Amino acid sequence: MTVSELVSRFPHAKAAGAGGYAARCPVHEDRVASLSIKEGADGRALLHCHAGCDTPTILAALGLTLADLFDAPSRPVSAPVPVLRSSSAAATYDYHAADGTLLHQVVRGADKSFRQRQPDGDGGWRWSGAGKRVPYRLEELANQPVVWIVEGEKDVETCRSHGLASTCNRGGAGKWKTEETQALVEAGVGRVWVVPDNDVPGRRHAQSIVEQCLAAGLTATLVALPDLPAHGDISDWFAAGGTPEALLALTQRPPAATPADVGAVPDLLSAEQTFQRVGEGRYQLEWPTLGIRMEAAQLHRDRDRDLHGELTVTTSLLGAKTVDGVLLWSSMNFSSQRTRASLATSLAGRSGAPQLDWLGAVETLALRSAQAEAEGQPIRPLADYPRPEETLFWDVSGLPILRQHPMIIFGDGGAAKSYLALHIAATLASRGIPVLYADFEFESDAHRERLERLTGTDMPRNLHYVRCVGPLIMEVDRLQRYIVEQQIQYLVCDSVAFAVPGRPEEAEHASAYFRAVRQLQVGSLHLAHTTKSLEHGTDKPFGSAFWSNGARSVWFVKRNSEDDTGNMVEVALMHRKSNTGRRLPTFGLRLVFLPDSTTIERFDIAQSAELSKALPIWQRIRSLVATKPMTIAELATELDAKHDSVSRIVRSMDLFRRDDQDRVRLATALNDGRF
Repeated sequence: MTVSELVSRFPHAKAAGAGGYAARCPVHEDRVASLSIKEGADGRALLHCHAGCDTPTILAALGLTLADLFDAPSRPVSAPVPVLRSSSAAATYDYHAADGTLLHQVVRGADKSFRQRQPDGDGGWRWSGAGKRVPYRLEELANQPVVWIVEGEKDVETCRSHGLASTCNRGGAGKWKTEETQALVEAGVGRVWVVPDNDVPGRRHAQSIVEQCLAAGLTATLVALPDLPAHGDISDWFAAGGTPEALLALTQRPPAATPADVGAVPDLLSAEQTFQRVGEGRYQLEWPTLGIRMEAAQLHRDRDRDLHGELTVTTSLLGAKTVDGVLLWSSMNFSSQRTRASLATSLAGRSGAPQLDWLGAVETLALRSAQAEAEGQPIRPLADYPRPEETLFWDVSGLPILRQHPMIIFGDGGAAKSYLALHIAATLASRGIPVLYADFEFESDAHRERLERLTGTDMPRNLHYVRCVGPLIMEVDRLQRYIVEQQIQYLVCDSVAFAVPGRPEEAEHASAYFRAVRQLQVGSLHLAHTTKSLEHGTDKPFGSAFWSNGARSVWFVKRNSEDDTGNMVEVALMHRKSNTGRRLPTFGLRLVFLPDSTTIERFDIAQSAELSKALPIWQRIRSLVATKPMTIAELATELDAKHDSVSRIVRSMDLFRRDDQDRVRLATALNDGRF
């Protein structure tokens, strides 16, 4: 299939780079056109999703398979086939000990999620990955002269279908342990061929297995498959026409030269490279054929206009001195030539490939990042931007949760803000919306106990939790990586006071916080506190206009006193600001604490002597006359308000009508004859 044929299936694809295209990925909710399409050296169409969606799933969404990319004849364009997401099991893979005892089972969901479980001894399962580790299909590997190690169970089954003894480890790339290696030794395996997936984690994973097997006395060799698409694996290779004979022929080729050999690796500046913006103040320069990636993050200008940030270099080069694949990590002044030269010297020494032009690589990253920061986002007609989704919010217990913008809930300590936030997160997750709860204040134990009380034992698996120890501006990079990897659609930050490095009332902390929020590119909820100031305490978060201005929706939470038993909490939610529509009326939520559960429900706060004072007078009037008509004088007395004020409100609102006896009624009650 040609590039033009593939691009024709994406109605909003646009040219990007030399002969390439950018399109919206059909697998995840893509708002930034994260799918790259380009032509390979052999004329074949290649595609890569920068959010992490794998090629087979993307093609399936278009009604295609990997074989279609390798077919010369073109196929007629057809409508995309929708991807059905489900959490039900699509496949199960049993891990047995050498004697056949079932130790573990890996469950692959239809949504490509993976979970591990083990027999509980009573005929059931417990979800756990703990316990003895063994390679997959170990019971079939005894005294095998040759065993192929691949990255996943699906690939093992592909190899077995072609008559090849094969195995892998639980957990995917980076999870091969000494126990798996020792099991192969004890099984009497002769030779090991390790086949990597075509990406940096895959190559790093395969090389680690080779090194561990060699250290244990096994004969182990890495076998790289030719002509694989980005992130492709051995299943893709067989689907494109590969055969066992062709695979065996690859093992007869001379071993690849190591980076330490002079001239073995091409010059970095002449090798194929890609540069892309992956977030606000974050850029990547990658050499995909060499397994080298440089990333500049947290870029900002100081008072002298020098460009500062963090540099991270990862590689799968043989002989490189890495820590979990990271060759170098450092904060640096990208504007300083002396700093760039010093880091290049460190890279040359640690990489095992000093002949590479590391200084040129660092210079390229610094220059392109500085140019991209200066250019900023492309300027184009506003009409060319995609139209926002019609549904701008999710409704949770009557509270509109903005899908794409930050909102704030603030109030005094003990106003049940965290409980409400967890209720919102759990409700969204139960609807299939992946949510990340970033906890800057408490610990996982408290939230875990509350979650089970709110949802029961059927807790949503796509509600993710992370304990953050630093301010958001320091945590944002790892949160962004996880959001992209797990396709998170909503974020909860609990709470702002602990997520800033200083006094939250100060403008610089508020502006830096919201810059970090924008970098995450998902809708978000942020919990904040009131200030001790009596004048502004319930007007804005921390009494500061900076926080109120940064959010698109702001709600104030006021709690009443607990009931006599302490088993119930009632709160009023008051809409202080809205940039996406009109401000909504104040309403109430009641938290009821039962012995083993917590329920949250709406209630009429006009019936609460304490909370009803938070309502505007018209809402209190509506509540009073909803059950019986009342005169202006009676209403003024009940509300402790001026007679003229009550009369003016009744006259100005179509909600109310006066009957023949000059009593105030609801207009709807008068029309339908209820009174």
